[in-house]
Amino acid sequence: MELLWAQRWKALGFVTALGFIFSANYTNHGPLVPTLIKDLNITLALAGALTTAIFLTHGALQIPGGALADKLGAKRVALWSLVIITVGNCLIGLSDSYYQILALKFIIGIGTGSAFIAGARYVPTFFAGKEIQRAQGVYGGSILLGSGFVIYGVPHLLAAVGWHGVFFVTGGMAGVFAVLWHFLAPDTPSHTTSPRINWTNVLANPNIWLLSWTQLGSFGVIIAAGVWVNTLLIKSIHLDPKTAGMVGSAVLLLGIISRPLGGLILEQKILSTRSLLVSACAGLTLGFAWIGLSTTMGMATLAIFFTGIMAGLPFAGIFNGARDNCPATPGVAMGFVNTWGAAGVMILPPVIGRLVDITGTFVSGFYVLAGVALAAALGCLALKPPRPV
Repeated sequence: MELLWAQRWKALGFVTALGFIFSANYTNHGPLVPTLIKDLNITLALAGALTTAIFLTHGALQIPGGALADKLGAKRVALWSLVIITVGNCLIGLSDSYYQILALKFIIGIGTGSAFIAGARYVPTFFAGKEIQRAQGVYGGSILLGSGFVIYGVPHLLAAVGWHGVFFVTGGMAGVFAVLWHFLAPDTPSHTTSPRINWTNVLANPNIWLLSWTQLGSFGVIIAAGVWVNTLLIKSIHLDPKTAGMVGSAVLLLGIISRPLGGLILEQKILSTRSLLVSACAGLTLGFAWIGLSTTMGMATLAIFFTGIMAGLPFAGIFNGARDNCPATPGVAMGFVNTWGAAGVMILPPVIGRLVDITGTFVSGFYVLAGVALAAALGCLALKPPRPV
């Protein structure tokens, strides 16, 4: 344990890079939507299904990935996840078929889902006490950094290398990092037998269900918004793609500040977990409605900045809360909670795309996101301190 503690800052650096790499590979298609619609001759709803595809398997791998991380160690699970991400994205770079790309997004989701939960499990392997809130927040911030970076960077990369090249570049990033991770990242212990999963402790715990819904109402909705925000700015505000990327990326990039900030607020006991989650989800409700109603670049920019800050605050409270409520199998508990966040990302983007196809505007779609966030805020009011083990 002393060796793990001594390596904690090095470990945090590597897991932060892991979060950036895998998240860049599950949102890399978002800024490409207008180009893919044109080149592949598909609808907005079909374009949204690419996000559904990757998050279907991403979500399905949360609980198995958490169990594997508990047994084999988070480092080993993350390594194989990076290999899957690399191969899948490079194969997309070779494809011109929508259905081939859709199938490959299913496969890539196996990698991103396992990588996410392996990273969340990696943090408490090295951190404990007050520092764990801040460390988990930093890891969470890196995930939104990667997601937001591609919203900003892909339009520029698209002009230089085309959409096939975008997938080669992002997949290649994962491949290079896999080598670094294997040889240089601090190792994590494995167990000869899997910890026994007491599903009653997970499924009969009201807090786990409330945290799951909060993950849907924060992570699920903000990633869904990130998929469409560039298209909204292009179609509704009439911005050019590069400017839309610069503005729209803030909805996720601001999480690199607000996720660690949320952890710091909890570490310093400025707010309780319940108060922070309620406030953040209520803020998201306002933010999504504001984005949907925006008619000018200034109005949209303010709304996006506000929403991006609110979206990141709950991360540390959600995942450390899952660990505290199920300390015997924290990877499984974290995986269960994030399954619901992934479900939101799977379901909401095509719903928004379909609403835009029907109505011609993004207002109704962002009202749906606001409604999900409001339900999460109301649910958080019932959160209670973790039950003693």
